[in-house]
Amino acid sequence: MRRLSIQSTVVEQYGSVGVGIAGFASADRPVETFRVHIATYEAGSLLGRHPAGLWQLLGIVSGAGWAEGADGERVDLGRGDAVLWAPGEEHASGSSAGMVAVIVQSRVPPLPLD
Repeated sequence: MRRLSIQSTVVEQYGSVGVGIAGFASADRPVETFRVHIATYEAGSLLGRHPAGLWQLLGIVSGAGWAEGADGERVDLGRGDAVLWAPGEEHASGSSAGMVAVIVQSRVPPLPLD
C-alpha cells in the first residue's frame, strides 16, 4: 500500500465561488477520457453554469447542496443522491452549507440508462 496526497485546485471558471476540485483517477485505456474528481463545495459555493464536455455523474458523498440541468430548475441533493448530465448539457451546482461530491466523466454513460 502507498499513501497518496491528493491536491485540490480552486475552480475559477464560469463565475464559480468556493469550489475546489481534485483529480482522483483517470484512465486512457480501456475507456478513453474516463476521469474521476473529488469536488469540495464550501458554504455558499457555486460551480457556475457550463456545458458538460462528456457524460458527467455528480454523486454526493457528504453534506448537501443543489444542481440544475438544461431547464435551470434546482434540485436539492443530499448524501447518496446523484445527477447525470449528458454531453453538451448546460448545468450548475452549489451548496449553502457545504458538501463533498464525486464527479465521474466518461465518453460513454457511467451507469446504465433506463
